[in-house]
Amino acid sequence: MKNILICVLLLCLSASCKEAKELNPTPREFDQKMTLVPTDTLTIPIGYRSDVYSRYVKTCNIGNVPYLGVVNVNTNDLEFYALSDKGEDFKVRFHLDGPNAVGQLMAFEVISDSTLLIASTYRIRLYVTDFEGNVIKTIKTDDTSRKGKPYVQMYYTQRPLVYHKSNDDFYVFTKVDTDYNGPGIWSGTMFMKIANSVNEPIQHILELPTFFNDFVHGAFFSHGSHVLIEDRYLVLGIPFYNNILIYDLEKEELIEKEAGSRHFGDALPWEHAESGNSESFYVPSNSYREIAYDEENKLLYRLAYQGVDYIGPDGEQRNWDNKLPSVIMINSDFEKVGEVDLPLNTIYTRMYFTHNGKLYLSLNHPDNSPSEDKMVFVGFKPEKL
Repeated sequence: MKNILICVLLLCLSASCKEAKELNPTPREFDQKMTLVPTDTLTIPIGYRSDVYSRYVKTCNIGNVPYLGVVNVNTNDLEFYALSDKGEDFKVRFHLDGPNAVGQLMAFEVISDSTLLIASTYRIRLYVTDFEGNVIKTIKTDDTSRKGKPYVQMYYTQRPLVYHKSNDDFYVFTKVDTDYNGPGIWSGTMFMKIANSVNEPIQHILELPTFFNDFVHGAFFSHGSHVLIEDRYLVLGIPFYNNILIYDLEKEELIEKEAGSRHFGDALPWEHAESGNSESFYVPSNSYREIAYDEENKLLYRLAYQGVDYIGPDGEQRNWDNKLPSVIMINSDFEKVGEVDLPLNTIYTRMYFTHNGKLYLSLNHPDNSPSEDKMVFVGFKPEKL
């Protein structure tokens, strides 16, 4: 009986320790096993009405040809640039009005060689279209409840639409549609799951641990990133949190793995949050943003940013693009195996993709004399040390 009581006590202590978990801003140690080496430059000529600062770029395969898809909000076109000699550049124009109207284009996902999933500023709908811009199906996304909080869909390059091929499902990242600056405002589910070919109700999945409920990070939280790997694991990176969250779609289980920078750990929360004043908080803060997956090398890349003074030596305000970036490398066992610092004010990290076993990052940084008529990327290849 005494042994049973001791076991129960130990279990209670273990549970209470988990609940008492705290953020830790201390950098984590790791063994540097890999590095990234710049190997080539990729230049993509674009039209004068295109945008070298697109908020949504993504690689895809169409007819077994690799393409870089780029959302052009200037013309409401989805531009596809061939990444091999086997394909030719083309674009798909979307309508703002009429029977095929989808609104202002924001994001896309390739479902098949003939169909696309389209998201726009009309956030309560998604559209399945063909490659002529014709609407095949409209998906209503405003008729489902979310536990505890309202929601609104979010799409950027680091928060892409996700197509789960095995189950023919879509996953859409959501944020709360209310005040950013209250404790617990980011608790609840992170994704909407939408069945494509069967008539099933929309579900909200991947509920964050209650550990996050007491933190106030304001808009800082919405700069998270996610990626689907191996058509099974939905990997979520939170801007202020050292660990990555890995959601197993098959087992419906959530695990954590350390994936923080050698320069810092967790970022402490915003104690006195003010609406409309978020830049003065997150520019000086250490933080994480993009996650990318290199399928050929089975590596995850996570971008980390060291904070800088909000006002620079020249008296000018700085933004996130002036922070000190580095790339964290994570292997197939979700073990951190390397981190490489990037040059300051040179690489525009918001535009990135993986292709042919390399991580491509944009050189069109605003402080790096960017070209206005071509996108320029530098390719980084992983190497073992």
